[in-house]
Amino acid sequence: MQLVKQSKPIRTWPKRLLRHAIRFLLTMGLLLGPNLVFYGRWAYPDQILPTVTAERVDQWAAPGVSQTLADSLMADVRGSREREGLPSVSAAIAFEGQLQWAGASGLAEIETNTAATVRSRYRTGSVAKSITAVALVRLADAGKVAMDAPISQYVPGLPTAMQPLTARLLASHRAGIRHYALLPAWWMGWHENYSTRHFATVADGLTLFIDDPLRSQPGSEFKYSTFGYALLSRLMEGATDLPFPQVLAETVFAPAGMLDTVVDAPRHMPNRVAFYQAKDGRYTRSYPIDSSYKIAGGGLVSTPSDLARLGALLLGDGFVSTQAKTMLWTPLALADGRMNPENYAIGWRVDTSTRLLGEARPTRLLHHGGAQQGAAAFIMLLPEHNIAVAAMSNSGTPAARQEMQEVTYALARRVLSERTTHKRQRR
Repeated sequence: MQLVKQSKPIRTWPKRLLRHAIRFLLTMGLLLGPNLVFYGRWAYPDQILPTVTAERVDQWAAPGVSQTLADSLMADVRGSREREGLPSVSAAIAFEGQLQWAGASGLAEIETNTAATVRSRYRTGSVAKSITAVALVRLADAGKVAMDAPISQYVPGLPTAMQPLTARLLASHRAGIRHYALLPAWWMGWHENYSTRHFATVADGLTLFIDDPLRSQPGSEFKYSTFGYALLSRLMEGATDLPFPQVLAETVFAPAGMLDTVVDAPRHMPNRVAFYQAKDGRYTRSYPIDSSYKIAGGGLVSTPSDLARLGALLLGDGFVSTQAKTMLWTPLALADGRMNPENYAIGWRVDTSTRLLGEARPTRLLHHGGAQQGAAAFIMLLPEHNIAVAAMSNSGTPAARQEMQEVTYALARRVLSERTTHKRQRR
């Protein structure tokens, strides 16, 4: 009689599962590990911000601005910096047609204990789009750009899909050009938003996206796109036969008296702040970027004073035509008649707010914000009250971007409140 040997039950699935889990974790470690290191080094605020004494402030006020108002404005700026624990905050406000006050609180560079001043230069982030839009409409006023002419009229050799695009479509984010890639490369340092590659010309920078398909039919959708503004700047070069930095300098910076506003550069620049990611009193240095591929949409440095000066000129007469103002500040609908979701016009967002004067007096606002590595900025115009206000910080966190918006509201309220007080006293 032959005996049949019974085999033991084979229990291999736990071991297989364990092997798969280990492989998965190793793979994720290889993919996510470099990004976690990147984030920890360049985006996670882990160092304690030095205490900034009350006297580390700088302010300027025009003759006629009361000391009470100047001190109140300075207190708002200092409070803004302290509230979010930022390295520095700088702001300026213009009314009655000219710059009236500017103030800065905090450190332009933490490592050298260098105080910020009203001449300290900050990155503008996407506020550059508003400046580019002003240059565009001034070129239109001069008859050098037709807003609805195809870009092929100014720039030959573009891909077929790009050739019908117009300055109006590009400037209002309705052209269908893509924005930054949705996902970074396996290492965040390769992502477009963290580019360290230098492009010698605007045309060179277009290679990042120019062969990509449009994301929507031109005019049919609103798709915010910094790359769209890069292509717009190439159009402006073609219309003027000038490099775009020179277009900005001759069309906006020089005539507006914006002496501290220039194209950003990876090299040392006089009076430019150091760049951080800061929140709640902690900071880390921000990743060093090269914004040469996006000058028109996020590649400038400026001061709040220069931004407020520009705003005052726009609210006045003569710098741009009435027709140009209408273009800048009239939100554009989509092809099917829907208003675009951001009330975006030509380089400016347009809103009505009750935050300044209450429910009974809604106020029309023209504004744009920006944030990028080591920088946050906000500019706001109040046409009804002839007020232009801007604020900037050398931190690029979302909290810093929101705080720059909040402090512009606070400064505008101060001026509006003083006007109301004066009116009551005259009665």
